Amino acid sequence: MRIEAKAEIVWHYGDGEKARAVAGAVEVDNDGMPDGLKKSLNVQTRWENGDVITKVKYSGEIETLIKALDDLVFSVKIAEEALEV
Repeated sequence: MRIEAKAEIVWHYGDGEKARAVAGAVEVDNDGMPDGLKKSLNVQTRWENGDVITKVKYSGEIETLIKALDDLVFSVKIAEEALEV
């Protein structure tokens, strides 16, 4: 099924340094996205006042969007775990 979607996902940390570190790690992952996917998926992550904010714009098959959002959540989880070590 082909869709068009826009989403804003916010993770609340309440800690500016942690939010900055997580956002930086996730944005690097976003930048490494394959060129073919960049044409249909726009993902931007930033931090602000202790929050990590990711904006997503997508046009294509719903399965691809689900996989991309799953990868995003996994990247955030890995960044959080790295900060705890």
